[in-house]
Amino acid sequence: MKTKSRTTPDNEDLILRVVRLGQLIRGHRAEGRMQSVPPPTIFGYQAMVRMARKMPHLTPDQVALVTVLGNASPEDRKLIPGLLNQVFGLRQEETDNDPAQGGGMF
Repeated sequence: MKTKSRTTPDNEDLILRVVRLGQLIRGHRAEGRMQSVPPPTIFGYQAMVRMARKMPHLTPDQVALVTVLGNASPEDRKLIPGLLNQVFGLRQEETDNDPAQGGGMF
């Protein structure tokens, strides 16, 4: 008996982006950059997809920051905006005032 897949086109797009993110991280590591971020495993991919489904108010790049890129060192964090831009496109909101990045605190 064949069961119907629960994957919707939106989920398929997210899965493709998660895999693309993993490929880019592996590429950066192979070139000697982004050494503090481990290459995502299948469990990392699943965590990102699950979190995106359960917290739809978060953007996919916010979910990626928490699940896959959360352990990045301060040096590697400099590469993250470009990486997220390659995978998810430009963000609409300003990041200069993000207190988590050290801006807009005062």
